Amino acid sequence: MGLTNTQSNSAKIVTIVEGKFSIRLADDSDNTKAVERTLKKGKNAGKVVKELHYTGIEGKIQSCYVDESDFGANFITVMEDDEGSKFKLQMPLDSQFFSQYAKRMPNIDRTQPLFLGLGFDREKGRHFLFARQNGEKVLMKFTRDNPNGIPEPTVKTVQGKEKWDYSEQANFLYEVAMDFSNFEVGHNQEDKDDIPF
Repeated sequence: MGLTNTQSNSAKIVTIVEGKFSIRLADDSDNTKAVERTLKKGKNAGKVVKELHYTGIEGKIQSCYVDESDFGANFITVMEDDEGSKFKLQMPLDSQFFSQYAKRMPNIDRTQPLFLGLGFDREKGRHFLFARQNGEKVLMKFTRDNPNGIPEPTVKTVQGKEKWDYSEQANFLYEVAMDFSNFEVGHNQEDKDDIPF
């Protein structure tokens, strides 16, 4: 089952906020399950918004793409639940959640429903994303013990201080995500052939 609580057929936008999958509601919403949150960044800082929060989502992947906006680049996964409702899961490309998702993409069967969950690692003090299909964990293809081609982070000196540089890894995972996004090859190629330049 997906995230929907209403009968609307339009795709709901799902983001990750403070370790929860989140759907923003209208300001005048009277949904009793709504959680209020005060925005901390941007031109709307200080505004109180209403959201529905979830620890897991499940659906069949319909399509994936990168969306560029003034706020940065997001990887969008359009999913449809078993009731026919659609939602768009949005993850910033520079987030740990996108990295954890992309590392699993080669092991995801797009013909089967996918469950994505969010947990909290008490030792590391941070949230993490996990995945399951058919009751089994979807393991990462790219790990420290089995890199399978993912570049190692490097150390760079920035303003006299040494810092870890993950840019090569980020580019590698971006390419993995682009390969994962192209499962509708026939449609995408036909659309590209129609472009007159």
